[in-house]
Amino acid sequence: MRVVPAKNGWFWLLKGFAFFRQSPVMWLFLVFTYWIAVALLGQIRYLGLATSTVLLPAFSVSFMAMCAALERGEMLRPVLLFSGFQSGLFTLIALGVLYLLSIVAVLGIASLADAGALLQWVLYGQEPPQEGLRDGSVSRALVFAALAGTPVLMAFWFAPVLAAWNRMGAAQSLFYSFFAVWRNWRAFVVYGAALALAGLAFITAVTAAAIATSGQVEVLRFLGLIFTMLTLPTLFASFYASYRDIFPHDPVPADPPSNATGP
Repeated sequence: MRVVPAKNGWFWLLKGFAFFRQSPVMWLFLVFTYWIAVALLGQIRYLGLATSTVLLPAFSVSFMAMCAALERGEMLRPVLLFSGFQSGLFTLIALGVLYLLSIVAVLGIASLADAGALLQWVLYGQEPPQEGLRDGSVSRALVFAALAGTPVLMAFWFAPVLAAWNRMGAAQSLFYSFFAVWRNWRAFVVYGAALALAGLAFITAVTAAAIATSGQVEVLRFLGLIFTMLTLPTLFASFYASYRDIFPHDPVPADPPSNATGP
């Protein structure tokens, strides 16, 4: 395995958008289907959120497979949404469990700043108390969560695809992912800044729409839905662009073996 210096992080978003443009209708259909599946799982109290988190690595490989198919000149098919469950599934489930435990640990660290308000908000949907917002404890918890969550994100960024396509174990894939991101931190900083600018542009647009429509909630929700649906395919595809940029010599299987479910 060979890690090479990455290009500018802007390139990943541009490449991701190019993948989206190749098949926008099918991208939207597949992303919407995934979104609905996660929402339905979320209706199961306690277990729903945990299950969707555990399955996240497998679905992330599915979105990688979609981009690989487009790169080969193939058409997107609905079955690709579940292609990530066909290779290294045991390892991907193990990564999902570790990811879930890592999130809980990060929220636990953040609880040192706000007595668990952020944890209750994320896990149970219980909004933080007003005093926590006023005294800045929730803001401090968000900072704590960002600092603690950064190494977690680095370790899991490439881990699923390395486990599925390179046949790595969970620990090895996390190790390679962490140091691949570490070696290319400048590109990831640019990538994060680009996402932040996109978020700022969206907030500005929503603010302008709120002023123009006198704050009609339905209009604002519709704008949020449209923005999310149009940006998620680009975001998912940019993960693949970063993988091919940093691991250009690694294999991209044309058709993962359907019986390969071991680590």
